[in-house]
Amino acid sequence: MLVKNECKNSPHGLLKQVRRSLSWIHPLDLDGIEFIVLMDEIEEPSNTSADWHKRAKAEGLCVTGQYFRTEGKAPAHVVLYVQGIYRGIPSVYRLTTVPSLSICYTLAHEVGHHLIAARGFIFQANETFRYPENEEEFCNRYAFGVTERMMTRWYHRLGMWVLRDLAGWYYAMGLSDWKSKRFKKAAENFYTSFHLDRNRDDALYWYWRAKDEAHA
Repeated sequence: MLVKNECKNSPHGLLKQVRRSLSWIHPLDLDGIEFIVLMDEIEEPSNTSADWHKRAKAEGLCVTGQYFRTEGKAPAHVVLYVQGIYRGIPSVYRLTTVPSLSICYTLAHEVGHHLIAARGFIFQANETFRYPENEEEFCNRYAFGVTERMMTRWYHRLGMWVLRDLAGWYYAMGLSDWKSKRFKKAAENFYTSFHLDRNRDDALYWYWRAKDEAHA
């Protein structure tokens, strides 16, 4: 798989982390994806950009990846937005398996979109995707399955523990900011907590609470 690094500020060991992540995705699922592009972050939206793109930039949401299906002569490919993927991960962990888990989850999610575009389903041929959120749910399930397979290795289990520990720290900082009525900063920390550990529904809840207070 060709990986094009177009980042201006690449985290140390980035390409190795991407290669490590690719090894956990079945080669048949990657079939048809011509290359992966690494970029610092998603570009600024234009007047013709999708609504989700404009909303994400306006609200400071973390965009970690995008799948581009075959269009004319342009082949199917995946773009990974590195700043979003590495959000909340201190530089001391960049050579560990911690970034691999975040990269692999994002990459697998986008591969899920590719499977739907290429063959019409991810798991079973009778799947239907009437609404965008329905497709996102299936892609999340596929990504979760890939990262669960990674848990067979002790060093990935350790990396997952570190991610959850970091999520706990950001959650605690969010609570401290909330108590001090620094609602914008609280929202950022709660969002980072959920980004690092997608099982933290409490962080997501307080993110929306803090965001509402920040705009009150």
